[in-house]
Amino acid sequence: MSAVPEVWVTMAKIFATMFATLGALAATLTPARAGKRVSLRGGTGAGWLCDPSSNPSKYHAEVFILKVSACWIASVGVVIALGTYEWWGRWGYMAYCVTCASPYVLVPLFAPLEGDVVRGKGTKRGPVVATAKPLGERYIFKANLWIAVFSFIGNYWYTHYFYGVLNAKYTFDAHRLNDVPIALYFMTHAYFMFYHVLSNCALRKTQRSFARGPRRFAFECALIAVMAYTTAFMESLTICGFPYYSFEDRDMAYTLGSAFYGIYFLVSFPMFLAVDESPETKKTYAATFWEAMGSGMAVLCLLDFVRLRLGLDFVMKVK
Repeated sequence: MSAVPEVWVTMAKIFATMFATLGALAATLTPARAGKRVSLRGGTGAGWLCDPSSNPSKYHAEVFILKVSACWIASVGVVIALGTYEWWGRWGYMAYCVTCASPYVLVPLFAPLEGDVVRGKGTKRGPVVATAKPLGERYIFKANLWIAVFSFIGNYWYTHYFYGVLNAKYTFDAHRLNDVPIALYFMTHAYFMFYHVLSNCALRKTQRSFARGPRRFAFECALIAVMAYTTAFMESLTICGFPYYSFEDRDMAYTLGSAFYGIYFLVSFPMFLAVDESPETKKTYAATFWEAMGSGMAVLCLLDFVRLRLGLDFVMKVK
């Protein structure tokens, strides 16, 4: 029997430590009283999604995002299994990635989601009249805007940290912006929409199920850290089936690379949750844009602090 690779032993230790810590913190939490299971930002019940009665725009948007995500994730599995990317070329990559990302934007634009339709009262003279909310008031528009800004910054800037720290590189033929395949700007949008709705659900469930206080805050911080590292690792693991994204040291990519990538989500998961989490705290699309920009800058600073700690130079090369 062949020995277990050292990296898997290391990863098992990392995840065992993280989940043991999370479990220990969970044991200290005080359940919210049955009648008090209310989110900090509104929404009733102890569920994972927004309350459809008090926040229909966000509720229906999150359900829509999960459905679209299931479709493109299934398609990625088929593409990897069949290896169809081998004959795509740069236009094929672009077409596929745009196809994965575009439903999040185009479907609700041309067919407003149920939570974004306002129905007037019917009268004796006519039927009920339904009108769509203005675009800037719809949660799905703000969610797409937030993720578009954050994923653009991530590709344009953060990718070069992976180039420098992990000696990573994309080797497939592609249109490029700042030496990053443009197709990946779109694919990142699809990935991040999915990740951030899942994180919304987990954080919302925690806030509704347990009494507010220092112990819950500590648990939420740990939960965000565990979700960030797990998300980053799972993406690194699944992308290993794609031969045109390479690392100088794949074992380091799993361990250090996952921690490095997870920094994105330490900032983005709690910030994205705050977007229109309750009717009382709804944001304008302009505020949403600037919060995404600020989150992007916070991540950039954290990545650079890590780079300085590792004693590495940062060079943004353009081919």
